[in-house]
Amino acid sequence: MLKDLLVWMFESPSLPINASSAISWWEKRRIPFNLLIVGYAVPCFVVFFFALSTSGHLLPGEDAVEPLALLAAPIGINLLYTLGWLVEVPIRLIVPSLSPRLGPTLLKLGMGLGLFLISIPALFWVGYCVHQLVRGIQ
Repeated sequence: MLKDLLVWMFESPSLPINASSAISWWEKRRIPFNLLIVGYAVPCFVVFFFALSTSGHLLPGEDAVEPLALLAAPIGINLLYTLGWLVEVPIRLIVPSLSPRLGPTLLKLGMGLGLFLISIPALFWVGYCVHQLVRGIQ
């Protein structure tokens, strides 16, 4: 099922591609994109929280995450998602004969960047915990 979803997400739009069909192509993929991002973000958050909690840096009564950041993250990721068609449409207006792979390529780049950014806190604190373990062994 996930494989089918990813194939659909990154398939090229039908020709001819104009501004409205490009926007439509992107907007049909917004909810699946968000579900994929959430599906990846939740385990990353669990790993982040566990690593931070066991590192000794989270004092009793402190928040692991700024609550407003949890509200801002979905808004930010959707603004970046919208940037995909905001980039594609003007390019297509300037160069109408451009490959239909532009949208899927921009989506792949954006999704990769989003997944990387989501991973940074978890990777940092896991790395820190590994560093503590190695330092403790020596």
